Amino acid sequence: MSATDLLVIAAGLGLMVFLLWFFFGPKQGRAAAVRAGVQEATIRVEGAYQPNRITVKAGMPVRLKFDRREATDCSNRVVLPDFGISRALPAFATTAVEFTPERPGEYPFACAMNMYRGTLVVEPDGRAPGPEAAAAAPTQTPSEVAPRPSAEERPARAEFRIRGQRSITTVTALEDLLGRLPGVERVQVNAATERATVDYIPGLVSPEQLADAIRRAGYTAEPTTAEQELADRGVPSRESEVADIARRFVVAVVLTLPLLVGAMWHLVLPMPPGPLGDLVGLLANPFVQLVLATPVLFYSGWGFFRGTYFTLKNRTADMNTLIGIGTGAAYLYSLAATFFGDWLRRQGIEAGVYYETAAVIVSLILLGRLLEARAKAGTSAAIQQAAVGLQAKTARVRRDGRELDVPVEEVRVGDLVVVRPGEKDPGRRRHPRGRERPSTSHGHRRERARRQGAGRHGDRRHDQQAGAFVFEATKVGAGYGARPDHPARPGGAGLEGADPAARRRRLRRTSCPR
Repeated sequence: MSATDLLVIAAGLGLMVFLLWFFFGPKQGRAAAVRAGVQEATIRVEGAYQPNRITVKAGMPVRLKFDRREATDCSNRVVLPDFGISRALPAFATTAVEFTPERPGEYPFACAMNMYRGTLVVEPDGRAPGPEAAAAAPTQTPSEVAPRPSAEERPARAEFRIRGQRSITTVTALEDLLGRLPGVERVQVNAATERATVDYIPGLVSPEQLADAIRRAGYTAEPTTAEQELADRGVPSRESEVADIARRFVVAVVLTLPLLVGAMWHLVLPMPPGPLGDLVGLLANPFVQLVLATPVLFYSGWGFFRGTYFTLKNRTADMNTLIGIGTGAAYLYSLAATFFGDWLRRQGIEAGVYYETAAVIVSLILLGRLLEARAKAGTSAAIQQAAVGLQAKTARVRRDGRELDVPVEEVRVGDLVVVRPGEKDPGRRRHPRGRERPSTSHGHRRERARRQGAGRHGDRRHDQQAGAFVFEATKVGAGYGARPDHPARPGGAGLEGADPAARRRRLRRTSCPR
């Protein structure tokens, strides 16, 4: 074995060690947040401890909240041997472990089977004892009582719409990235709905900082509110996503097909004579293949390389990393073979090109993502159409002793609306007993009538009419307010504004259908 072989083997082993450290080695620890005199940190238990490195100060109570999101046996208990703690972790629940570390140092914690491991880093502060005092310090014991956070220090919640998620594996990477920020209590990312929910401490981190962290990871973050969620923007945004992926896929297919012809024709068919043979020979030229493959990788497949950059920047990996590194290696090797092919062959190295391989990989992955985006867009449209279809178009109201069918837009504040069995509830109302409820099923109404007893509302027939009921419209219109062309009846703005006697009379009047 020559010195060159030994050098290559050593370089390969060194590269393997570096990659293991880069992806699986200790990352930046998460500092515990101080709340009401207690250092708090939330650790997600799902496949591993995330984060697996927590930094705290010595001499101050610590509360570790283990958020277990799985039911595997290996994570049903956490053990901190240096503190004498062994605590059961119920599945799909959060369990707090409280203690006070006195001596600086690094203290491991693990599950009962020693498969999940983490490290608690205790740093000295101004009140921490010196090395001599630490050596003589008594055994550290769990803290019996730790103060709870005040109302001002309780977590708030922020919702974000995430754009740019290219695979399901980005969920863990994004949750891990946000979980490292100080003051973040809980992170939940849903790839299907492209939503991220973050519970955070307002005094330590802000929604703007959370959004900036998401953008630095290579995604687009749009803060959402309840009103924005009600106004569904899923369909138009899905359509734009489908159009973008379809455009990139078409470009990739148009340029990949000539690459395949030039690279594979001579392997499956004899070279044809005449102009067709000249065309195939031209497509087999490495420089022509370089021209065809470059737009496929760096236009159609640019998202893969962008995702690879951000995942490597955060020392994580996902499907983008696999695709980016694989196609990038094929492209770079082919590029070297194109410009230095003669020199490589003189060195005894094969100088083949693999442009078509990289282009085919990008095209097939784009095809899968196009189908996925279309499925999501179809689901969003179907849900929106179903929601519109569930709305009532007309309402049966009692006016001047008669029952009339009118469009829901013409219902006035104070109208008595009749809902018969099987009909859709046309809107928000006040029930005879004065509570706002959504429409209920026939079986639910019968069960409620049975629990309330016959004649509970003063008329036994109300419980025997298979769910029909009458309610008074208290709010109408898109904003639940009376429209100018439909003035409210006197005293008909709802039961809130009536005096007690009028409220009782109205309840008796609308308690059941006559």
